[in-house]
Amino acid sequence: MSTAIKIILTSVGIALLFSACTEDFLDHNPPVERVEDNFFQNQQDVLEALYATYIVTTYSHGRENDGFHPFDVVSNMLSDDAYAGGSGPGDQPELIEFNRHNISTTNGKVRGLWSDRYTGIYRANLLLSRIDDATFEDPELRDIYEAEARFLRAYFYFDLVRLFGNIPYFTRPLVAEDTRIPQNDPEEVYNAIVEDLLAAIPNLREQIPSDEAGRVSKWAAKSLLGRVYLYHKDYAQPTFGIGDLPVSQNEVIAHLEDVIHDSGHELLENFEDLWGVEGNNNNEAVFSIQHYDAGFGYWGWLNESIGNWATTMTGLRGVGFHPEYSRGWSFQPVTEDLVEAFDPDTDSRYFPSILDPVEEGVNHAADEMHQWQGYAFKKFYPRTYDTPSVNVEFNWPYNRPDIRYADVLLMAAELGASDAQQYFDMVRERAYGDDFEQIPPTKENILEERRLEFAGEGHRYWDVLRMGVDEAQNVINARQQDEIPIEFRTERMGLLPIPSSEISLSDRTLQQNPGY
Repeated sequence: MSTAIKIILTSVGIALLFSACTEDFLDHNPPVERVEDNFFQNQQDVLEALYATYIVTTYSHGRENDGFHPFDVVSNMLSDDAYAGGSGPGDQPELIEFNRHNISTTNGKVRGLWSDRYTGIYRANLLLSRIDDATFEDPELRDIYEAEARFLRAYFYFDLVRLFGNIPYFTRPLVAEDTRIPQNDPEEVYNAIVEDLLAAIPNLREQIPSDEAGRVSKWAAKSLLGRVYLYHKDYAQPTFGIGDLPVSQNEVIAHLEDVIHDSGHELLENFEDLWGVEGNNNNEAVFSIQHYDAGFGYWGWLNESIGNWATTMTGLRGVGFHPEYSRGWSFQPVTEDLVEAFDPDTDSRYFPSILDPVEEGVNHAADEMHQWQGYAFKKFYPRTYDTPSVNVEFNWPYNRPDIRYADVLLMAAELGASDAQQYFDMVRERAYGDDFEQIPPTKENILEERRLEFAGEGHRYWDVLRMGVDEAQNVINARQQDEIPIEFRTERMGLLPIPSSEISLSDRTLQQNPGY
């Protein structure tokens, strides 16, 4: 996949750039051979456009220096599992706003989260609108590419509707004149996401070749459908007062059980084997965001990097020579509450998930780290033996497994599958081994298990919101300390503000979210 991505950055990137040119300018011969009007000629063109859409999933940055907003890092900071961190209150203060739930409408990270996803949506819509212009030597590929683009569009819209709630939804590539696009009712957005996934599932592949790792499978779409359904049922429907989705709970359970029984995915025997370069694209990963050492990406052109920025952001400051651990910027320090939720003597997930530098003998500069509580996330922590070849900050090669088989098991259990106890036990038996004791798969127990299983992976905030905004206020504000003011406000419903720049560009067609 990496070779294809490099091709995209030069070919499709140029084509998309020139698609924004004015009509008068296009009356002249363009300075490059490939522009949008002549790009979608054959199946290779469509494949390159598809990879250009995939690459947006790797974005930890945005335009106008709005960088340093990996989705998992921002989600962790919004939750009760992490503080903001950094070197001090002046180090990325916009991230501290997330952590305090006191987010300004001009926050550049918010704008980056918005623009990244709409970039992906634009590319997916462009591909879907032009795919029939291309000639396919293999007609089956046409349906596969269309299905992958539909999945990616659903994936980006789901991020947006979770983050912002009230968003514009459209299925065509917008042009410069499209400034007054109104927001859609959240019900319309959720329904459209589900419809895209249901349309994609029949045409997606069951097996993805190893040299195409990261491409969407049928199992990934079925799993994302489960995630959307649960979030809609527990958060969106009661919060916005919207109707049912165009899929039943029993149908969703059936899709999840297809993944459990027929996908070939399974739990790895050892939890620690999920992480690090050797754990990339393991058999438990149903859908992984691909990161690698591309050998480029630098401060002057952040969009060129494809590495995992969460890695640099997570590493501790002041780490000297160490045979295993490298240094970073000390963002998202772990809360003591999360550490205390683990039993390190019985839970095999603790040490692969949580770095205790004192326990492991890692010299670090705690006095240089803001909001430091003594612990860091470990799953994507920078390791000395994986140090990138150049531009270390931007090229760490650790994938982010966004959907894991364990997630599928816990979703099916939570939705009340007939084998819910078995699915719940499978996750816990791996964690506790000989110390395993069976407990019932109640929603409360499953949510607590999810907190431990996915610690640091960016899922906790969305699970807390599924408890209801009143309970979310209690859970999140409980981590407030004298020097760390946190104020989750229920009238904001857990949403981020619509970027004020987008409201201005829309000629105030877009309306701000409540409470901002």
